[in-house]
Amino acid sequence: MELEFATKATYSLSEVKSEFSVPVLTQQNPMKAILRWSAALGILGSITLTSLLGGSFPALALPPAQVVETLGVTPVFYIVSSDNKLLFVSAENNQRVAPRFLSQQDAQQFLTNLQQSNPQIANGARIAVSPLGELYQLDIENANQQQDVQFQYVPTEQQARNATTLDQSFAGAPLFYATVGQESVTIQQNGETVVPFFFEKEGLMRMVDRFKQAQPDRASQVQIEVVALENVIETLRTSSDNNLSQLVLVPSEASLQFIESVQQQIRQQNSQNRQTAPNRR
Repeated sequence: MELEFATKATYSLSEVKSEFSVPVLTQQNPMKAILRWSAALGILGSITLTSLLGGSFPALALPPAQVVETLGVTPVFYIVSSDNKLLFVSAENNQRVAPRFLSQQDAQQFLTNLQQSNPQIANGARIAVSPLGELYQLDIENANQQQDVQFQYVPTEQQARNATTLDQSFAGAPLFYATVGQESVTIQQNGETVVPFFFEKEGLMRMVDRFKQAQPDRASQVQIEVVALENVIETLRTSSDNNLSQLVLVPSEASLQFIESVQQQIRQQNSQNRQTAPNRR
């Protein structure tokens, strides 16, 4: 396996904001938004596993802006050089793979290992971060420039183990959800019914426990399912099923804490800017 930075940026990383932005939840605390989900869980019969993740779909795709909003604010970490060029791993058949980490700790460990094993390549390298939805938008805008690049989402080791426990042949970055028969377990969020897909199985299990308490007669029918994030993105990109607008990706606890810390930094910076701004009476 060889490591290299692109001789030229596959797309201009200068377009990626240097500070993590929150395009969907800019006006509210994302942690509180998650916690506000109603405990009154139900079953949504109009969305089945097939309608969400498979089957044949009409030719028209969902609007890109809707896909971006659905993918949301989960932070994705990746390695760039000092001049904002992506790090690639040379895989089989000369395929260039750019890893995208779902854990800041994993990205840091990768960079640390790179600095130790290949300090010349790692010189000036750093961790960059962008929301999942913004990365998707950037990928779409620059699709013609990255035909020889494969972006690989890297889950945490714990969630990878959780996925293979459910499906020994599973590959990809897992998203976990719950079904009862052919129906998906749903929750109420801000007065709307949504179908949550969790980046952490542990978060899903807390929701399932609440569902079983609310509907004990159906508790034994609950099934835990897993699907690859990559498949969900492709389905959102190619399907025109409006039911997919009810899909919500629930970030991991660590991701929510990261988003909250960034928002706290933004609030502090805004406060400092107001204090230092000249008096314009």
